[in-house]
Amino acid sequence: MKVTGVLCNHCHDFIYSRARHDFHCCSCGNVCVDGGFDYMKTAFYDQNFETMEVEVDTTKKDLYDDWNKGKDQYGWTHAPL
Repeated sequence: MKVTGVLCNHCHDFIYSRARHDFHCCSCGNVCVDGGFDYMKTAFYDQNFETMEVEVDTTKKDLYDDWNKGKDQYGWTHAPL
């Protein structure tokens, strides 16, 4: 499935929100996302990030369960895209 998130150009983390109240920040703290699939809200120190859509190999339910049950297998990656 496709998810919309942000790529921080400082630390090269790609982050996205998995659920409505999944507030998620990159490792350097420059940019954060929130809103899950309901809306996309960003907070940032500077605008040195890119919004993009990527494909993840999972379902919407699995992403929600990942957040809701604290598994944290999805939602970000340190690897540059």
